[in-house]
Formats: sequence, C-alpha cells, structure tokens
Amino acid sequence: MSGKLVQEEDRIAIGKIIVTAVVSLAIFGIGVIWSISIQRNEMHSIVTPLHAAAHAAKGAPEVGIVYQWPFNMSQFGADKAAETKARLQNYRWADSEHKVVRIPIDEAMKKYVAQAGGGK
Repeated sequence: MSGKLVQEEDRIAIGKIIVTAVVSLAIFGIGVIWSISIQRNEMHSIVTPLHAAAHAAKGAPEVGIVYQWPFNMSQFGADKAAETKARLQNYRWADSEHKVVRIPIDEAMKKYVAQAGGGK
C-alpha cells in the first residue's frame, strides 16, 4: 500500500429506483381503478331514474323546489338571543329542592362586586 487514498466511484442504484417507481405507479393505478369502480357502484345505488313532471306542475314556477329561508331572513338567531336574554334577566329556580334561585345577571354582578370589596 502506498498510503494514497482513492475515492470510490459514485454509483446510483438506477435499477432500484426504476423498480420502486414502477411499483408505486402500479399501486397508484390500481387504487384509481378501484376508487372509480366504487364510485360508479355507489352512484348506481344513489341516482334514481328521472320521471317527467306531472302535467299540472309543468308550468309552475317552482317545480320540485323545497322552500328554505335564507340565513339573513331566519329568526332562529333572534329567538335564541331573546331566550338567553330572558334567562339572564329574570328570577327563576335553579334547584327548587335545595332552594337555589337564579337572579338577574346585572344584580348578580353588583352583589359580587360589593362582596369582593369593589364597592368601597
């Protein structure tokens, strides 16, 4: 040995890379074909054949349309807010057996501040 170091030639495992790519593409292709077949089978069970509209409904402006309130016209939020406000602003029983009463929120906050020493 002469003591001189020689760098080994760089080698890329092209064969392994190609095999991995081919196997990956094959698995992907099988998955695509399988998902398409599942989707087609599900669509056949979901989709029903179309039937012509009844003769009396043919000229109607809303054939088969379900009327739904737009969100900005719905009173659901206002009703919930009013219900919550009524609960927070009125006296009521929380537990009548144990004589626990709920008081209006404004009064409860004033009492809490007074008891905590904030009313000095």
